[in-house]
Amino acid sequence: MSPMKRVLAPLIVGALLLVTGGMARADVVAVYLQGQGGLSSASAENGSHSGSPSSGVGVLGLQLGARLLLFEGYVNYDRFGEDVAVSRAILGLRGGFGTSSLRLVLRGGVGGMVEQGGALTVREPGVPNRRGVVARAGAALEGRLASALWLGAGIDSEVFYIAPGSLFGSNAVQGSDILASLHLLFELGF
Repeated sequence: MSPMKRVLAPLIVGALLLVTGGMARADVVAVYLQGQGGLSSASAENGSHSGSPSSGVGVLGLQLGARLLLFEGYVNYDRFGEDVAVSRAILGLRGGFGTSSLRLVLRGGVGGMVEQGGALTVREPGVPNRRGVVARAGAALEGRLASALWLGAGIDSEVFYIAPGSLFGSNAVQGSDILASLHLLFELGF
């Protein structure tokens, strides 16, 4: 090995260790519990009604999920008030980029959804519960507070197709929603 390579090799290895020493650890498997609060802006339409986007409705929610490599599955419950809520079960992809203390999370997926009390459509007395399908995509910036605790701010968007009975009935509603939130995430990775 030439003298130049003998000097450069340890310098390059040391520089790489210094630069990558703070990189985020990539867990193969992780489970998490997240609490969130934010504002939702939904719009929906069916054959006889078109709803304009709401100006922002307060929402509190919980999410329980698991990841295997970049595959993610989670259940989510968002409450908009008394007897007004949305539940979701989503399977999708998730990627996190950043350092061990700050990361950008991108995710997308599809799944099922149950709407209670017209949470995302029309909030009127007697609105039936609706079930259907949903596609979601989102991004969040998260900072580590402790070894398993993260604080984040995110935005999630979704499109949905829901109905009180059959998905292909005349009372089906299609719509979209954007949720801006702050969240606290407890995550265990292996």
